Amino acid sequence: MVVIVNKMDDCHWNQGRWNEIQKGLEPFLAATGYGPKDLVWVPIAGLQGHNITEPVPKATCNWYTGPTLMEILDDITLDERDADGPLRIPIIDKMKDPNLICHGKVENGTVRLGDKLSIAPAGTPAQVL
Repeated sequence: MVVIVNKMDDCHWNQGRWNEIQKGLEPFLAATGYGPKDLVWVPIAGLQGHNITEPVPKATCNWYTGPTLMEILDDITLDERDADGPLRIPIIDKMKDPNLICHGKVENGTVRLGDKLSIAPAGTPAQVL
């Protein structure tokens, strides 16, 4: 599932602009493998907090009747983690000091101090410190 958040306060919650954004992004998302069933669209206004935790007031936007951003995020089902499965650590941050240091979160598998790894896709060798 991909949650697409559109900032709507700049366009004064104009439904035509909302439709234009969706139509413009859907071909790109389809080309990257995401179909309509994979996408959840939600309009928000961060400065006012509209549609983040509380629904947007009807006086501001009467055309959106879906869930708030937090309701969508709370309903996402997470995949089970398999400690015995293949190791998967998405890289969150990296820096050079003078060697390359990568920070990530273990999403699958198990890692231990001293393990020797390779960073995909280049296959760069690494060690857990």
